Amino acid sequence: AGTAEGLLSVAVYCALVGEDVRHGLSLSVNHGGPSAATGALTGGLLGALHGETALPPAWLAELEGRPTMLVIADDFAMEMTQGPALHGPAGSSPGWLARYPRA
Repeated sequence: AGTAEGLLSVAVYCALVGEDVRHGLSLSVNHGGPSAATGALTGGLLGALHGETALPPAWLAELEGRPTMLVIADDFAMEMTQGPALHGPAGSSPGWLARYPRA
């Protein structure tokens, strides 16, 4: 499973057959292949499927950079749903430009 296709297939399998997030991640990092890459892919898939509410609270408390990730996730959701309103004729909001300055 050292190829990209192999890693992705293992990650999809683990995400789909895991009884919960903990079980799916455990399967992915204990399968005998490149566990860090497979665990990261599986975690991304499980996060997309279930959201952060499926994670054990103790994991969330220890997640490095969580506040920044939450801001980026919220901003991404706003960009995808309200993009034109965020960047209207008057320009982008000051808060947006502070976080994402134009090149």
